[in-house]
Amino acid sequence: MERIVIVSGANSGIGLALCERLLTEDSGLRLCLACRNMQRAEAARSALLTSHPSAHVDLLLLDVGSVKSVLSAAQEIKARYSRVDFLYLNAGIMPNPQVDFKALFKGLFSRYVMFLF
Repeated sequence: MERIVIVSGANSGIGLALCERLLTEDSGLRLCLACRNMQRAEAARSALLTSHPSAHVDLLLLDVGSVKSVLSAAQEIKARYSRVDFLYLNAGIMPNPQVDFKALFKGLFSRYVMFLF
């Protein structure tokens, strides 16, 4: 029985290196690359299939910075797979450049500081 492995942020960096290593160790697994950019995910998939031509590599659209995207991806995973054996949460959330630092510092030194956390 093939194992189902999902790796978020799998189109570059540590995520892609992890996918390469997983396929090297076990060519019988089904690998799902969960990425927010499908063009880069396709490129990563092509690179993995070049070095592991018999591998089973699926793609999944997932932007961990969007709750809607996460819920949609969860539904897609439930529809595609009967189970998930390994889940590597490698993707990070991009910082929001629109943070109101004045309000943040004001809140840190107020009596409502616990509500910030």
